[in-house]
Amino acid sequence: MAPAPSFDGSSRVHAEAWAALGRSDLEPSTCWDFPDQGSRGLRLGDPAFNGVTPVGCVVNLVRRYTRPGDLVLDPMSGSGTVLDVTTSLGRRVAAFDLVPRRRDIARADARLCPVRSGVVALVIVDSPYSDNVVYGGGDGCLGRIPCREPRFYEEMDRVAVEAHRVLRPNGVLAWVISDEYRRSTYTPTGFRMFDVLARRFRPIDTVVLVRHHDRSASPMWEHRARRFNFFLRGFKFLFIMRKEKEWNRNGETTGTRG
Repeated sequence: MAPAPSFDGSSRVHAEAWAALGRSDLEPSTCWDFPDQGSRGLRLGDPAFNGVTPVGCVVNLVRRYTRPGDLVLDPMSGSGTVLDVTTSLGRRVAAFDLVPRRRDIARADARLCPVRSGVVALVIVDSPYSDNVVYGGGDGCLGRIPCREPRFYEEMDRVAVEAHRVLRPNGVLAWVISDEYRRSTYTPTGFRMFDVLARRFRPIDTVVLVRHHDRSASPMWEHRARRFNFFLRGFKFLFIMRKEKEWNRNGETTGTRG
């Protein structure tokens, strides 16, 4: 790569080094801790929405894995954080939800995505991780399926299939999910979901996304956790994966692209 010119006309610094300076505020490690949902007082999405995606998480993903003008897909839009952040960063966005809460979010099922194949640069999925939150959407809502049942992972795999279909070659999938501890039973939802995704995508990395402002983040729940000897959920998984292969409808590899 050609060096970028310095102020005196000589070429001392490579252009890729200058580009790196423009990314100096991105998270450098695999532990992302955003104390607030928002960013610099801007309202991006709804901070009160249950399980809202942190703005900083979306900013890091969009800036790392897309360029201005690229198309980003959020098939489980919730309050619209991904939509707002992506638009503000000069990317195009397709935002859907089973129960849209805004006019600029279209109604669609993530398992039947109304986007043509091979055109998306980045898919961001912040999915339910069990049936602990009521999102609405009737029987079709994925948040009504307990993570302890095999059906949960079967339906999430359908979402992954659609994400794979719409991604362009070498496109990136970012999937946020948590484990569950409920009724004295721990379910490693994240690990199981990783196995589901790794069947179709090549893992890039796993990020720990620190949780803040959960309903369980209170002195009462902290007291219960110590008294009854269990742990509160302190983080979510962020799985970052890349599309490298094409699959047919039977889940068989048809070749490598990109």
